[in-house]
Amino acid sequence: MTAFRQYFEDNPEIFAAIVAAIAILGGLLGSIIGAKIQARSGLDQAAAARDAAKTAAEAQHVATLWAVRHVQVAEFIRAVREAAQASERFYRETADSALREDVESVFRAMHLKHAEVELIAPSTVREGAEELVQCVTSIRRVAVQHGTTVVAHSVFRALLGSDDEHLAYLAEAAQGVLDEEDGDYQSRMEAFRAVPGLSPGQAHRLAIRASSADAHTRKNEASASLHRALLRFKSEARAMLKSEDDVAPAVPVQRRRWWRAA
Repeated sequence: MTAFRQYFEDNPEIFAAIVAAIAILGGLLGSIIGAKIQARSGLDQAAAARDAAKTAAEAQHVATLWAVRHVQVAEFIRAVREAAQASERFYRETADSALREDVESVFRAMHLKHAEVELIAPSTVREGAEELVQCVTSIRRVAVQHGTTVVAHSVFRALLGSDDEHLAYLAEAAQGVLDEEDGDYQSRMEAFRAVPGLSPGQAHRLAIRASSADAHTRKNEASASLHRALLRFKSEARAMLKSEDDVAPAVPVQRRRWWRAA
């Protein structure tokens, strides 16, 4: 060790060269290590950026789907209610071709909204939507079958109280035939067809003694079924939309990447 020290003391230029070389090598090693650390940092930053972009895309997808579901479900419920309300017209108006086409138009709009819900909703909501369509279709069927009876009785009551004495007389005569226990359908039908203001369909419903009370009972039963189905559908839809959370859809949790040691 003493010999090395003596050698360097005798040859200071060699010692200076060695020190300079060590400094240069140290600088190069530091640069290499620094570059390696920077490269790893860049890779981690790029990975973090990719994760952030993926998380943002997932969050956007969830938010968009939530918004679409919200709109489509609300519009479907509105379409179902409009279809049910349109069917009510059969209990107030004579079922002619114009009325049938108007109601059919409303039902086509409902079926379109139903198809849209089927594309974006989970199975529980799709099943509830199908039940709603079946219920409102049943409401229309009952309205078509029994609405004529309700309208016929309404029109006939108005004719019985008519200020036209002849018209009121014919209506009272038809009522008398209807009240005959041993009368047949043909005689009742002739009596009602003789009353101006009654359509053939209305005369038929009165002649067969179709009950207005029974018609209203069937109507109320169909409406109650729709109401129950609508409550079930709303419950499933609220679960899908997470309505009880009272917040917008949750954003996916961002994953954290820990920096790796050099």
